[in-house]
Amino acid sequence: MNFFHQVYLNLFANTWHWAVAGVGIGLTALALAWFMGKRLGVTGGFVDACSIVTSSASSSWKIWFILGLPLGGVLATIGAWSWTLTYGRLDALVYGSIWLKAGWLFLSGILIGFGARWAGGCTSGNSIMGVALGSKMSILATLAFIAAGVIVTNILFKAVM
Repeated sequence: MNFFHQVYLNLFANTWHWAVAGVGIGLTALALAWFMGKRLGVTGGFVDACSIVTSSASSSWKIWFILGLPLGGVLATIGAWSWTLTYGRLDALVYGSIWLKAGWLFLSGILIGFGARWAGGCTSGNSIMGVALGSKMSILATLAFIAAGVIVTNILFKAVM
C-alpha cells in the first residue's frame, strides 16, 4: 500500500476518535477568533445565508460554512447511506405518523430558533466559540444545554420504553 492510499484511508475511510474531532473544532474556533477576529456559529451563518434573499451584505465564508455542514455529512456517508424516513425513537413516540413527526420536528425547529436567539447564539456558537473565548454566559448556557439534553433524553427514553 502506498503512502497516499494510507493517508486517504486514515483521513476519510476510517472513523476518527471523537476527541480528535473535538480538538479540531476547538482549534478551528480559536484560530478563527485569534487570527481573523471572527466567530464560528451556525445561527450567524444562517442569518447571513438568509440575507442573500434580502440583498443585504453578508459574509460569504459563513454561507460556505452552512452549506458545508450538510454537504460534509453527505460526503461522509458515500457508499453507506440509504434514504429513509425513520427517525429513531421519535417514530415510536408519534406511533409512526408522518404528520405527527413533521409537526414535532417543525415545532422543535421553531423552539430551537427561538432559544438560539434568546441565548445570543446557538449551541455551537455558545458552546464552541463562547466557551473558547471564556464567556461566562456561554459557559452557563452550555451547562443549561447539557442539563436539558440529559433531562429530555431521559424523559423520551422512559416514555418510549
